[in-house]
Amino acid sequence: MSEKISRRKFLAAVGGIAAAAIVGGLAYYVYTSAPPTPTPTPTVTKPSKIRYSTHPFYFPPEAEREYEKLTGIDVETTYLDFFVMTQKQLANPAAWDVAASGRYRPIIAEGLARTIPVEKVPRWREDKVLEMFYHVEKYFKPAQAERFNYLLWKEPGKSLVAVPVMWNFDSVTYLPEFIPYDERGGTKRTLAYSELWNPEWKGRTGMQDEGFTVFSETANYLEATEQMTFSGAITNLTKQEVDAVFNYLLPYVKQGFIKTFWFSYGDIVTLFSTREIWLASTWQPVCFDTRKAGTPAYYAALQHGPFFWYNSGYVSSLVSPEVAEEGIRLLNWHLELFTQMLYTRQGYPTPAWAWEDYKNAMGDEFYGWFYEGKSTYLPIEEVMRVIWPDRPEFATVPERLQNALFLPDVYFKHFWTGEPPREGTPHPRGNVRDLGSVEDKQKMTRYFLSPDLPDNNEYYVRKFEELKAALPV
Repeated sequence: MSEKISRRKFLAAVGGIAAAAIVGGLAYYVYTSAPPTPTPTPTVTKPSKIRYSTHPFYFPPEAEREYEKLTGIDVETTYLDFFVMTQKQLANPAAWDVAASGRYRPIIAEGLARTIPVEKVPRWREDKVLEMFYHVEKYFKPAQAERFNYLLWKEPGKSLVAVPVMWNFDSVTYLPEFIPYDERGGTKRTLAYSELWNPEWKGRTGMQDEGFTVFSETANYLEATEQMTFSGAITNLTKQEVDAVFNYLLPYVKQGFIKTFWFSYGDIVTLFSTREIWLASTWQPVCFDTRKAGTPAYYAALQHGPFFWYNSGYVSSLVSPEVAEEGIRLLNWHLELFTQMLYTRQGYPTPAWAWEDYKNAMGDEFYGWFYEGKSTYLPIEEVMRVIWPDRPEFATVPERLQNALFLPDVYFKHFWTGEPPREGTPHPRGNVRDLGSVEDKQKMTRYFLSPDLPDNNEYYVRKFEELKAALPV
């Protein structure tokens, strides 16, 4: 887990990112409506190298190469496994200049993140970014909103402790060939999280291999269905509350309802693709890569909400002013169109989604599908012919399965190749993105996880190890 992950291994794991296509089409996406890319303060000497501790999801090799070409800065990138990034950064804070993590509360608590004035992040404008970042109190109860703001703002609206670069929801992926539900954006919310321990799917379900995720997702379901109450934020249960959630799950685990607690991305994609697992708590790319194997899959707009997350980068408080300036510029590069094109391929939206250059590059159809909950311009059977030219039978299966075979990076390939976008209007039988529009997603939000971490995470880990030990051999 602690070893540096090779770029080759990463690209294979996530299904591949088309670097050549992106670089080849870059010129097509230069628009004057974008904010100017920030430059270092003129009086500060620009360093020749910057050390970046991160995960490939944040800074794919394509982005690193392009950034080095544009700036002349050598980015010394160290890739770490997602769930140990923070621990590694804490263990040796002098080893990195800029970093990213999905569980960085301890970084903030230790004072290792440098305060960044909002004016140094040109795309971070209140009228352009996701409303939740500026008005989280509209979506979460006070205890949850307080933890959210602590991980984002030094002073709300004026200075940041980290720069969000992507966001999305973690939910449940399921196979509609076996599970009798379907998705239609954010308008249909029929599947409950408790399906993971439905006796009908016994031994065919999975949960993520992290106590924080498992206990938080279950606590949200129990709170929303009024089976339990919790004293504070879902992301920070007391020991007694962790015990209560543990005791709720333990009988289901002991009886073999849960087949696996998955850790390896490749493993969970394989389990879905071969139909050994029928539903599991996952990241959205798992659903997309399952479809790429020809197995229909949906990403559920859960009855009681999937969990919101955002991932951020931060600049070390230990570095010199000139290195800090370069770190800020590097984080700003994550919000530029080139890097956001890579995130979009994974299904992850940009926090600054209202900038016109994104919309112009995506075209009305893709932007409407990705952010506004609108359908494709082609009906689903024609979509199948575009996406699956070598599988003509997919154009004749039921619509419910056709929509579960939709591949956005194939249908909207112009975004990465530079071809002109498709013209037309939304078709009533076109595909609609799972979870729906930005507005739909914000309405269904009850809680967030990443980049938080509970105050007593060690206790979560201990109880989770007990839970996993109860899996039948």
